[in-house]
Amino acid sequence: MLQNQDIVCFAPGDWWGMNCSCTTHIMLRFAKKNRVLYINPFSSDLFGATKSGITARIIRKLKSTLKFLRQPQKNLYVFSPIFLPLQGKQTIDRLNNFLLKLQIKIVCSFLRISEPLLWVENIRAVDLIDSFQPIVTIYHVSDLFEECNYTANREILRKKERELRGKSDVLICVSKKLYDAKAAQRDNVFYLPHGVDFELFREAANNSNNSIKELADVHRPIAGYYGTLTSHNDIELLQHCATHLRDVSFVLAGQITGGNYYELLKQPNVHFLGRIPYEQIPTLCVCFDVCLLQWKMSKWIRFCNPLKFFEYMASGKPIVSVPIDEIVENYSNVVSVAGTKEEYCNAIGWELNNDTNERARRRIEAAKEHSWDSHFERLSQIITDAIIRKTIE
Repeated sequence: MLQNQDIVCFAPGDWWGMNCSCTTHIMLRFAKKNRVLYINPFSSDLFGATKSGITARIIRKLKSTLKFLRQPQKNLYVFSPIFLPLQGKQTIDRLNNFLLKLQIKIVCSFLRISEPLLWVENIRAVDLIDSFQPIVTIYHVSDLFEECNYTANREILRKKERELRGKSDVLICVSKKLYDAKAAQRDNVFYLPHGVDFELFREAANNSNNSIKELADVHRPIAGYYGTLTSHNDIELLQHCATHLRDVSFVLAGQITGGNYYELLKQPNVHFLGRIPYEQIPTLCVCFDVCLLQWKMSKWIRFCNPLKFFEYMASGKPIVSVPIDEIVENYSNVVSVAGTKEEYCNAIGWELNNDTNERARRRIEAAKEHSWDSHFERLSQIITDAIIRKTIE
């Protein structure tokens, strides 16, 4: 198990603003035997391609930045740097990099971090890598970052991604499609899917007294989804299903950070719960009668591996998903996959009436194989081998 290392993590998600991401789970485990500096994302294009939800995004980022440097638990520090939300002009980019390097250098000096392990998921951080002397650099490919729609200039994104790929010692990909793409470009690429707090979700599933107050007045059956609600979600798909399945309650839990949900939320059988704390998520999941994965089928989504997928699987509940490659290729025997609105709507009805104990058991067994603890052992071995290999070279 990796231990006694200083780890600097350039994260893709804000520690203070969202529920647990894959990076959160991994860094919490690293922090048990290592020191971790988690650097909240700094976007040089905050006013980029997607304008919807921009006010909420700015407010969240300001709140996070005001925290500057905090220590939420032993061995774990969270830093929110100040940055200019612009990019593309040489003068501004140089000033931004200077500000970021100065702040990070001061924080690392304060924490006495000199030769860290670099964990990079924010590809904007590639401009800062050369200011470190890392023992090893890990590029965690948890999404198709070069297709991010929060940045207007995709060519800049692609250039930075290529540069990061070249400067990293190891690439770890969370989906087979991401792995195939990156492995065709270089070596030292590994496939390691997202994990799940398996025991946490099974404990909730086995508790006969499970209830959540937000669902007290919601009639069953419940088709549910939890997670950030953005323009990536297929709102029209949900609208279609809510209209044609009036006897089903559709429950959405999470922050709305983009997209127009106004008409959908006016539906009498659609219930919006807002953000639910992570510790309540397993109980919420168990209260669903069918779990939903509903996104617009963009290139970003086709390459993804949804973090909540194995959480749904661990609960044993039936699942209806859009045709994400990772799910289609590996789990279509225990999950309903639908490519159109009509198919998706029919699949919800089918799962509510035809799921079996055997299918549920197979979902649970599949999730058990992907516990965060087992994945972390594999991850530690990959990183240890990379450190040894780099030392020999």
